[in-house]
Amino acid sequence: MNIAFHSATDIIDILEKAGHEAYFVGGSVRDHLMGRSLGDIDIATSATPDQIQALFSKTVDVGAAHGTIIVVTEKDSFEVTTYRTDGTYTDNRRPDEVVFVKSLTEDLKRRDFTMNAIAMNKKGDILDPFHGKVDIERKVIRTVGEPSERFHEDALRMFRALRFCSQLGFAIDKETFLAIKKHAALMGNVSIERKTVEMEKLLLGKSMNLSVPSLIDTGLFKYLPLLKDKGEELGSLSSFPFHRLTSRIQLWTAFAYLLKIPDLEDFLNSWKLPKKVSKSVIMNITTMNHFMDEGWNRELIYYSGIEACLQSHEILLLLGMDKPTNRETIQKIDEALPIRGIKDIVANGNDLVQWRDQKRGKWISELLHDLEKNILNDLVQNEAGAIKEWVRSWQQK
Repeated sequence: MNIAFHSATDIIDILEKAGHEAYFVGGSVRDHLMGRSLGDIDIATSATPDQIQALFSKTVDVGAAHGTIIVVTEKDSFEVTTYRTDGTYTDNRRPDEVVFVKSLTEDLKRRDFTMNAIAMNKKGDILDPFHGKVDIERKVIRTVGEPSERFHEDALRMFRALRFCSQLGFAIDKETFLAIKKHAALMGNVSIERKTVEMEKLLLGKSMNLSVPSLIDTGLFKYLPLLKDKGEELGSLSSFPFHRLTSRIQLWTAFAYLLKIPDLEDFLNSWKLPKKVSKSVIMNITTMNHFMDEGWNRELIYYSGIEACLQSHEILLLLGMDKPTNRETIQKIDEALPIRGIKDIVANGNDLVQWRDQKRGKWISELLHDLEKNILNDLVQNEAGAIKEWVRSWQQK
């Protein structure tokens, strides 16, 4: 058994000594069977939330109504959830009510895919009532029970199927795939935030080339923010190695660039991205467009900033539009910049008014802009005497 489970076996021991059942469940068991590194380790138990809290000294109630308590240990924290069955789903998102049960099989029965409906005891023995291990071996994503029923319960499961396809390199079971195609419109009931999380995970999967065509074939893309008319452009994503990008900003930069989005701000806002991310993405794409027109130069690196230039360079490199050595070129140009911003110019508005003997007006900002560009390109030295001489000879456009 993966050593990562050892830190959570004490929790299972305590639950069992108190007369309750307890098992490892979900993605950690799936990844253990696949030999992958483990993420969060979750535990399912027959104990109720109150009983869980009574047994452990430090807990966090993150959803007792739905059966989930976080148990905090000296080294880590783990979600411990009471066996449950879900009631009706009226919003295709969350159950209207949950019922706590004493049957592990009933609990596993409510889960999305067979590969996620496997349990394991602390000794490493597998309990697999829905043959998820076989599906893992076959590399197949299949719903637990009737696909239509699972997707009506939570429409996001359709998108999750494609995301798992991208992350694991699995194929989607035919019946499951047809159900996604049939019920794609249910995605309209899913919040933008949940769609955004799944899209990011899908793009970062190493088998994204398998999932993007399915995103198009099932019609799910039509229910994603501002992608309804982007079927053809989405097809171009399959060959781009998003998994080699190193930040969320780069991910959305490449995504929006490849989709040829005209109104970037509107598009990024539609996915409810943080303003800081949106602002950086817009700067990156602006930088990439300028690079395509004029290459790397002082003005581009100065106005875009070194961070945006290096991020853009990495994307352009993956697109085959830039040279590996240009990273050093960008850094050398940046290091040689005579100023870092307009505040570095050794003259201010008062100086300009005095040297020009002219009333304040719009001309000051125009002059400063011209002066900034001249200093950047070594046409004027950033020194008071040289600037004074240049200012006096400046011709307003």
